[in-house]
Amino acid sequence: MGSNPSPGGETVGQAVRRVAQILKAVGIDEAAGDARKLVAATLQASTAAIIRDPALKLTREQASQLDKMVSRRAAREPVSRILGWREFYGRQFAVTPAVLDPRPDTETLIDAAIDIGGLEGWPDRAISILDIGTGSGAILLTLLAQFPLSRGLGIDISGQALEVASANANALGLSSRAKFEQRDILAGFPMGYDLAVSNPPYIPSVEISELDPEVALFDPHLALDGGTDGLDFYRSIITAWAPAAKKTQWLLLEAGAGQSTAIERIAEKAGLFGSQDHVRRYRDLGRHIRCVAIEAQFASR
Repeated sequence: MGSNPSPGGETVGQAVRRVAQILKAVGIDEAAGDARKLVAATLQASTAAIIRDPALKLTREQASQLDKMVSRRAAREPVSRILGWREFYGRQFAVTPAVLDPRPDTETLIDAAIDIGGLEGWPDRAISILDIGTGSGAILLTLLAQFPLSRGLGIDISGQALEVASANANALGLSSRAKFEQRDILAGFPMGYDLAVSNPPYIPSVEISELDPEVALFDPHLALDGGTDGLDFYRSIITAWAPAAKKTQWLLLEAGAGQSTAIERIAEKAGLFGSQDHVRRYRDLGRHIRCVAIEAQFASR
C-alpha cells in the first residue's frame, strides 16, 4: 500500500475506485464492496451515504486513516476485524481476535430455529436456549431477539470470548435474558433447555492451513480445528448432550460441507432418535446442508 498513498483532495468516488483496484490486485474477490465499506468507515458514514455523495472530499486525516485500513485489508485481514464488528442477521456484533468472525452461512441456524419455533410455538413461550461454544454470542443473542420471551445461556471454554459475548449482550439490550459461563463441553451440559445450538469447530486439522487467509490467519484456531476428520466436537457435543436431552427438545448443529450424514450417524448411534422423521436439514445459499436439526426421541427409555 505504501506505493499507492491516497492523493491530496481525493473524493469519495476516487477513493473507492483506487482502493478497489488495490484490493483486486491482491486477489480479493469482493474488492469493490470492501472498498466502499472502508471508505464509509473512514467517514463514519453508511455505504449508501457515500454512494449518494461521491464528490465529497476526504480530509488529510481521513486519507491517512484510510491508507492504514487498506494496508491491513491488502494483507488479507477481514474488513470486520479492521472495523471491529460484523453484521449478523441484521444486527452488529463486536468481534475481536478471541472469537470466530460470524459468517452469513451461520445465519442458516437462525432460519432453522425460526422455522422449528413456528411449529413449536416458541415466539409465544418462555423457552430456554443453550448455545454451545458461544464465541461472540451472535447465535444466542440473535435467537433471544427473535424469541422475545426466551432466556439463554452461552458457554465457551474461552474467557476472552465470553467477555466479547457479554459486551454484545449489553450493546443489544439483552443482558437481562442472557447469561454466559466458562465451561468445557466435556464436563457435560446443564439440563432443562428447550433448544441447544452450536457452531462447533469442524475443519479437519490438516485443512486449516489451506483455508482463505482471512480465516486461517485471523480466526482463532480453537474455533476452527475439528480434529482429524473434523467431527471431534460433534461426537463430544452429542455424547455430552444425550444425558440431558430428556428435557432438551431440539439440538441444532452447524455442519461443514458434506458432513451432515456423518453427524446424523453419530446422533443415531447415541440413541437420540430412531427415525429420520426427527431430523431436519437446512441448506445455505450455496445449497450445502449447513444445519442439522435433531429432535430427541427417547420413547424406548
